[in-house]
Amino acid sequence: TGQTLFRTNNGFSILSNEAVRGAFCAESKSPAEVELCVSLLLLWQAACAGNEENQRVLLAQAEVGAQLPELLSCGTAQIQREALALISLYSEHEGGRRLLGRQDLSRWLQILMAFVKCTDARADSAMNILSDLSGEERFQAQCRATLSTAVSPLFTQLLACARQVPWAALARALAVLGRLCADVGLRAQLAQSRECWQACLELLDGSPDASPGYQDCVFAVLGLMMNLLLESNGTIQDFAVPISGRCLALLSHQDGRIVTRATGVLSRVLPASPSAVQEVVGAGVVKKMLKFLKAGGQLTSSYAIKTLSVCTKSSKRAQEELLKGDKRLRVLLALLRSGDELTVANAAFCLSQCLLLPGAASALLGSGVVQLLLRHAGGDAARTSVQQNSAIALGRLCVAEPRHIHQLRKLNGLAILNSSMKYVQSS
Repeated sequence: TGQTLFRTNNGFSILSNEAVRGAFCAESKSPAEVELCVSLLLLWQAACAGNEENQRVLLAQAEVGAQLPELLSCGTAQIQREALALISLYSEHEGGRRLLGRQDLSRWLQILMAFVKCTDARADSAMNILSDLSGEERFQAQCRATLSTAVSPLFTQLLACARQVPWAALARALAVLGRLCADVGLRAQLAQSRECWQACLELLDGSPDASPGYQDCVFAVLGLMMNLLLESNGTIQDFAVPISGRCLALLSHQDGRIVTRATGVLSRVLPASPSAVQEVVGAGVVKKMLKFLKAGGQLTSSYAIKTLSVCTKSSKRAQEELLKGDKRLRVLLALLRSGDELTVANAAFCLSQCLLLPGAASALLGSGVVQLLLRHAGGDAARTSVQQNSAIALGRLCVAEPRHIHQLRKLNGLAILNSSMKYVQSS
């Protein structure tokens, strides 16, 4: 093919020509040098499209690897466009990403992220490349070095002036950062940054905007926050109250995706702050979570029951409101029948907390709760919290309302109740 002939006839040695190399590597390019550089990039695109061997030969030239970040940041739109197009040929397949990974990519995140400000196709091209590279371990490792010094300030600046940049590109940039948080080192750095959290809150704090682009940004920033909240540090504790407040406001949003993620953020941030729990309980979070649980969406329900378990753990008011909103605790009983172990563990925990209230255990007479709890307490779930929380709930149930013991005896469950008492006494 023409691509093979180009390679075997030393087409890639064009940079050995001093004039061509000078134009390609020049820091400040004349119009003629810009034209030559664009032509060179177009030639390489034609030679490398779908041809991994040609891609390898091109990047084997030291000048090419060294100049790519310079071309991306040169400020000349034509050159940037064609450089992005060339890099895209590599990033869109695994072999090409492996070749790129051998280059020094430490500045690439910062350089590519800056294209978010562009209003033309460069922004989309840059985000495509970042999206392709974000899952690569080598890229993640190289990003760690510049994250706090260069990328984090740029990111916070972009969020601060979010309404001056294209929503679609910003949403994609946020999604890329969220994916990069799979790297523990990167996630820990970002989660420590007060500026990062402040910028996220400012984006959520913007005036209501019904445009799909803005909603995509809110969705993406909530996803980033969820990933950052896998960490635990003093910065998160400091921001827990405002984060909870913003998320609570989003629970009435018309976009179900945003409601689900806002609930997810709540479920992860509330354990960091008793003050945040107190605030959201006072603002009616229990009623909201019950509403979501009755609606029955699986992902939202898993976040909602986790949120309730955090609230009922430390707040008697939350326990009382849960019992008031679901007098016979039918919602929790339904969740105990779930096939998801984490949901079952959280539902059993909430139930055990509600059983500390007068009348709760009596309301469950004839409900089948003993059989449900017995099955989980004596079961073989992979999560030990399922057995432990169910055993605690079973023990509290029988202590608070001895009539449940009759049902327990019929089910031959006294041995499990006896073994559960150690959990009750330590809880």
